[in-house]
Amino acid sequence: MTATEEPAGGPAGGPLEPLVGRNCAVDLFDRALAGAGDGQPALLEFVGDPGSGKTRLLREFGARARRAGVPVLAAAGRHGDQVERVLSELLEAAGDAPPRPDARRLLLLDDLHAVPAEVAPLLARLAQAPPAGLLWVTAYRPRQMPCRTTAALAAGVHLSRRSVTLTPLDPSSVAALLGLPDGRAGQRVHALSGGLPRYVLAYRPGALDGPVAALRGLPTELPVDVTAAVQLDVDALPGEQREMLEAVSVCPDGFEPTLAAALTARSTEATSDLLDALVAADLLRTDPGHAPTLRFRHEVDRTVVYRSLSPGRRRRLHTTAATVLRDLGYPVTRYAEHLSASGQCAEPATVDTLIEAAESASVPRLDAIRWLTNARRLLPAADAADPRHTRLDFAMADALVGAGQLRQARDLLQELAGRPLADGDQRVRALVARARVERLLGRPSDGYALLAPRLDEPAGPRARFALAAEAAVTGVLCGTADAARHARHLDRLAAEADDPVLGTTAAVVQSFVAAHADCGLRVDATLDRAGSEVDALADADLARHPDLLALLGWAEYLHERERCALHHFDRALEVCCRAGLVALIPWLLIGRCAVTGRLGNLERALVEGEDAEEVAVAMGVDPLVGLARAYRAIAVAWRSGPAAARQLAETALLDAAGRRANWYDGLSQRVTTRLRYLAGDRAGAASALRRACGGDDLDQVELSSRPCWASALAEMSHKAGRREEAARWLEVAERYAGQVRLRGQGALVRVARARLSLDAQPRQAAELAAVAADTFATLGWRLEEASARLVRARALCLAREWAAAEVELAETRRIAELVDSPPLRRAVAVEQSRAAGAAGRLPDAAAGGELTLTRREWDIARLVAAGASNAEAAEQVYVTVKTVEAHLTRIFRKTGVSSRAGLAALLASGAVTPRGPN
Repeated sequence: MTATEEPAGGPAGGPLEPLVGRNCAVDLFDRALAGAGDGQPALLEFVGDPGSGKTRLLREFGARARRAGVPVLAAAGRHGDQVERVLSELLEAAGDAPPRPDARRLLLLDDLHAVPAEVAPLLARLAQAPPAGLLWVTAYRPRQMPCRTTAALAAGVHLSRRSVTLTPLDPSSVAALLGLPDGRAGQRVHALSGGLPRYVLAYRPGALDGPVAALRGLPTELPVDVTAAVQLDVDALPGEQREMLEAVSVCPDGFEPTLAAALTARSTEATSDLLDALVAADLLRTDPGHAPTLRFRHEVDRTVVYRSLSPGRRRRLHTTAATVLRDLGYPVTRYAEHLSASGQCAEPATVDTLIEAAESASVPRLDAIRWLTNARRLLPAADAADPRHTRLDFAMADALVGAGQLRQARDLLQELAGRPLADGDQRVRALVARARVERLLGRPSDGYALLAPRLDEPAGPRARFALAAEAAVTGVLCGTADAARHARHLDRLAAEADDPVLGTTAAVVQSFVAAHADCGLRVDATLDRAGSEVDALADADLARHPDLLALLGWAEYLHERERCALHHFDRALEVCCRAGLVALIPWLLIGRCAVTGRLGNLERALVEGEDAEEVAVAMGVDPLVGLARAYRAIAVAWRSGPAAARQLAETALLDAAGRRANWYDGLSQRVTTRLRYLAGDRAGAASALRRACGGDDLDQVELSSRPCWASALAEMSHKAGRREEAARWLEVAERYAGQVRLRGQGALVRVARARLSLDAQPRQAAELAAVAADTFATLGWRLEEASARLVRARALCLAREWAAAEVELAETRRIAELVDSPPLRRAVAVEQSRAAGAAGRLPDAAAGGELTLTRREWDIARLVAAGASNAEAAEQVYVTVKTVEAHLTRIFRKTGVSSRAGLAALLASGAVTPRGPN
């Protein structure tokens, strides 16, 4: 074999897939390859778990070396004969003397941990006496590295050696490897794959199908290269070990040695030896949280092995596993999958077991749907009176809702409601579930229409609480005045049910409703209570009551508690992803988009909005699609301008005309109308916004945001020249601000009043904008702070306070750079230009007819205005540079300008003349 050959099975291969997240490793290799030209041999070791991309990295190194004209030798440890031939050739080359110029060569030795024992002496000899100019690059798995091979490398005491551990990819690199924008799908795959490239690629087909598919885990078909890589490890096992690995692959939740012994009909001792060997091969790992439990090193590996089983063997193994786990007293959730997949056990107990397992909140919803589908096949179809039919259908409806299959759930619940259900609690349960589905579909009016005639339905305290809670939420989203009354009754109903979780639910629902309507509650205290009690709940409790975190997060956002809202949105997303609860995902992502946008993180807001829209589109929930676009449009306006944002926002309203009035569409309409106005389409804008708000009383606007929208109406009316109407809307805004007592809303009203009083009372406007800017800065509302500072800067210019205006504009520009908002940067530039022009026309002293500059100041001003530097000016007037700087400081202060260009414009206007001798 020649020095340029790459043996089969080594790092060579077909076209290279993208290499991401390994720039540091590539830079290290490039430096080492360049250094090998000096003749000093070196060893680079790349250490990482299976799937971390070691082989891909070595292939990249080989390609780079060949492009540089460096001979490449390559082999993989599992092919011992190849390794032996390559090492022998290099050892022969080490004896050649003298070395030829540029004797560089590259040795790529992959899977060093798999090198046979008889080759270890050759490794030691090469490490002790490598040929000049050799760059030896090797990769191995640390868990499987034999001591003899480690000792062989350690023998090279004079070999320049560097070891690099390949860490998992970060979420951004995962998204790049998937070919997706950095967003929620990439983060989800990162969590599932652990950031290891092989496993990232296993999830790629599902991720490319969209965010809903990415939430569901592994795709139906795994990529061939991923399957082949795992199968290569499995095929290298002795027969008994491979048989054991295949048997335990039916256990997705891990297994204990007792179960493994039963699955393979082996003794405890033989099973223990086989499992130890599989752990040593790093195909199985112990579960740190449950000492006796073993798992596959990754779910992808288990899936590859499991899908290789024949159907008959798979069913037999599941049957055995179900029997053993049931006899050992495990909970039904542990062996329901085995019962479902076994294809046997048609006795009634099996149906009850599958239904009980599916009702568990900790079970992924798609698993629950599969179990219930199999259980339905076991029930006699003719026996509709069997109560298990009703129990199964309720469980199926819950699972369908959780999985985002809302229309299927609605059809099933409608069919359930037509049955003669056993008692009032079941009738209320079906009714509340149907109303919740309508709300999740973005049709709260339809949900409330179902509930309103049945609010006095006789039922137990828990059922009546659920009825009132859903009536409060759906009612407030469709704008009914009775929603606040329903919310106020929740404390009493929760006390009657004597359930602490219902008390927490009452506080959350009341906080949410209070953001939309006046409930007569102490909102801050109720929200504090809701947040602390929800934080005390375990994830399992929250999975049973998934609306709690979503409603709480939105209530906190609407009450200006953005960081608390982010915390609860994030926790809700974790709970939903773990349990496969897709239905709430768009609602949560839209919440994150709203919060991050308000806090000035425009890039994050855009990503969250795009992800929310994709999930809502996949679920077919048009009102949430529109809401996602509306909130994303707000971020687009700050990033690309109102015109681009308007185009996006208007797509949110395409289908809204055919739906009943609801909060989702109302907000989308308000945002779109406002963006049209900002984009220059002002004809009838104020009237259109007034209609979108619900008229003079702003009935379609949530209570907590009414000061904001009333302020917008005031500004639009003022711009149109309707001063009395503007003043009236400003009074409305101030009245609502006093009612809700939210600092951000109050600051928005101050900015509106400052804009309206700019021309008549600029100093008062500057004071109002300053107070508002300070409030926004405290809240972290960077974009609103920048807007307030722009208003203050304009007011200061009108008051001829140029230096103070320049300070405000500099701070606004800093915020614009921080949030990366080109439109905001352009607005600052416009104000700076306007300020410079106004300063040139209206200097303070010149306006009063005074001569503002001494003769020396006049001379220096003329020189500087003509383009002279400070040093040149100092030379012309025979003073020091520091004296010129001191004179310039006084000149700028007297004239009100802050730049040389402004000074030149001022002198050119003829407004300033010398006052006398120096």
